[in-house]
Amino acid sequence: MIRLHTGSTPGTPTSNSREADQTMDRKLLLVYPKSPPPCYLDIRAAEPLVRRSSLLLHAGLATVAALTPAEFRVRIIDANLEPIDFDEPYDIVGISGHQFHTESAREIAEAFRGRGALIVCGGPAVSITPEKFRPFSDVLIIGEAERIWPRFLQDYLEGRHEPAYRETERFDLSISPVPDYSSFEPSTLKRYMSGIVQTSRGCPWDCEYCAAITYLGRKVRRKPIGTVLEELDQLHRLGLRFVWLVDDNFSAGRRQAKALLKAIRAWNRAKRHPMALSASLSLETARDVEFLELAAEAGLTRVSIGIGSPDEASLEEANKLQNLRRDIGEDVRVFHEHGILVSGGCMVGFDNDDISIFQRQFDFFTDIGVAEVRVYPVQALEGTRLKDRMASEGRWNDWDRAAEVGRKLAGDHFVPSLFNVVTFVPRRMTPAQLRQGSLWLLAQFNRLDAHARRLQTFFSNYEASPRKERLSIPHGPPTLEDLGMALRVLRSSYAQASPLERKAIKDLLRTAQRSSHPQRFSFVIGALLAVKNNRAMLDAHGVDPARIEDPGRAT
Repeated sequence: MIRLHTGSTPGTPTSNSREADQTMDRKLLLVYPKSPPPCYLDIRAAEPLVRRSSLLLHAGLATVAALTPAEFRVRIIDANLEPIDFDEPYDIVGISGHQFHTESAREIAEAFRGRGALIVCGGPAVSITPEKFRPFSDVLIIGEAERIWPRFLQDYLEGRHEPAYRETERFDLSISPVPDYSSFEPSTLKRYMSGIVQTSRGCPWDCEYCAAITYLGRKVRRKPIGTVLEELDQLHRLGLRFVWLVDDNFSAGRRQAKALLKAIRAWNRAKRHPMALSASLSLETARDVEFLELAAEAGLTRVSIGIGSPDEASLEEANKLQNLRRDIGEDVRVFHEHGILVSGGCMVGFDNDDISIFQRQFDFFTDIGVAEVRVYPVQALEGTRLKDRMASEGRWNDWDRAAEVGRKLAGDHFVPSLFNVVTFVPRRMTPAQLRQGSLWLLAQFNRLDAHARRLQTFFSNYEASPRKERLSIPHGPPTLEDLGMALRVLRSSYAQASPLERKAIKDLLRTAQRSSHPQRFSFVIGALLAVKNNRAMLDAHGVDPARIEDPGRAT
């Protein structure tokens, strides 16, 4: 389906109906390239159970569509979900994505370029490393799109365009429109499991390994509350019941964040089937009880927190100052007491780390009860201060060159990923030890009995909470679709489990049955799905969880 975009946005070019009729044949294709598996957001392993093909309905290209004037007919394709017809003629093909999409973007660009389309590339990777996209792009959109995309299209309609459009200011997000999903095929929209809303951009922290501030800055800019609620309404109408608030740091700018949570709380309470929300927060948010109460009552019962490491020397090295001199376990417990499940980022490979770090990380996250743990080997990616430091010390590896080295070593079975591509030379371990240790740690965290134990700590902390009685966490009656998915996940997990794992599932279900948390069973289903998907990641890397060894024990 290709539709004529009829919306208008302040600052975008418009035309009268006669002019629109004369330019009806201008066709714009916006493409999200195919992602190389595996990653934490890949749910293909669970597709038969959840009957969805992709975890996240991305909002970036839908925002670009909303910025596009009526002179263009717009189509959005997610190459992960539907094929691209390269024989369909388009005037402009716009491609967005991240660093790991570069090869896929190149293939798409070259195929359409050979058919006469103008190729425009934008997004985070282009904004940070435009030189990598220049060889196969006619136009680069560098930086946030809200102002420069309409400017490019106006130039195009006037018969000219620049080779690059660069945004140099941190503008007010009130000019950012509500994303327009009407350019997706309706059948494709039904294949997404959850939606995305970005309520702010920017992060006040300055972690050495993070590129977010390079792209979006350290000053936190927020969308108007009304716009955020419109976006939530739109996703709710599409039938989605889980939304990720994909801010760099949702809890930054605390006063404005609380005002938004109050508005979402009122919005969610009016729904028969409320939204469940997730967001990325800073660990120090645990000190703000008012914020946590508002978050829980708004429906934000899952949060992602970059915990990093139990070693203060590693946190200091990474300039992760917000986690220093804290009792991390106590902070996690406070989140649990408010009924908020913590997904924690676990990083290994800092200069301070030796090969004992893998077992120590497993013990640490187990002890504090972080149910969902995402393992990340440290990466010196483009746009980060860590990359600059590693390059100055002669220890940096370009992603593409490092991937090529890995491909030659592993042959056809090589999977380019954060685990297999090491972008710097670690100081106290080898790149091979970092790869092996990271995958061993991922395998240990995703033993079903280990995951169940951590989730039981969450339930235990919540039930012992002195705060839970005054919380009103939103919940609605389960739909037939919810019940069907839950039964399929439980049946599949139990059938494929070992005797030890079957006991863990039974114990976890008993714990959930006794819990008073209104979303207790959704946490159990989420845990089983996480284990299934993360085991698929291990399988894609050729890892047998029963055979891989901790490098710290192998020496």
